[in-house]
Amino acid sequence: MFDRTAILLLASGLSSRFGTGDKLMADLDGRPVLARAAGALANRPVAKRVAVVGTDQGARAACLEALGFEIVLNPAPEDGQGRTLAIGSRYVRDATEADSVLILLGDMPFVTDTHLEGLAQALSQGASAAMSETGGRLSPPAVFRCDHFDQLAAVTGDRGARRIFETIPARQVVAAAPDLLMDIDCGLDLQRAEELLNG
Repeated sequence: MFDRTAILLLASGLSSRFGTGDKLMADLDGRPVLARAAGALANRPVAKRVAVVGTDQGARAACLEALGFEIVLNPAPEDGQGRTLAIGSRYVRDATEADSVLILLGDMPFVTDTHLEGLAQALSQGASAAMSETGGRLSPPAVFRCDHFDQLAAVTGDRGARRIFETIPARQVVAAAPDLLMDIDCGLDLQRAEELLNG
């Protein structure tokens, strides 16, 4: 189902709302938040695993390389998620032969393989792109056919893939429970994530 899909993990954010330390490398029940997010589809064959990190985020790069990701550097993470997405999408377009790209975020530790399979199923049913939704809000994970690689490679700002998704006629939304799409932005989020893991 994913053997022609490149995973693109966006992981160059600045953790500006987290307080002290790097939120992606923060411990979440014995593993870094980033490692949990990067574990999606770990046992599935995919076209390529690509992650975008900042030039000075060596711990993130090492964590992801150990999990089989090729690292692409973002020299200006402060420019927002759109730039991160564009950098990664250009790499997927130019350095792989993938038919589609699955976009994941490094601060979402609870995304399941089952949910990602739902996104892939949408493509198999004729959609050109599929995006997650909870509480009426569109969010990654999202998957796009290669027809949209050029558009993704030109994204700017913070709105990311959603701006492109909303222009695609053959698009599909895949619902997810709120906890599944929880992202870690601050210390309270990390605490809640620990509570979810430990019942």
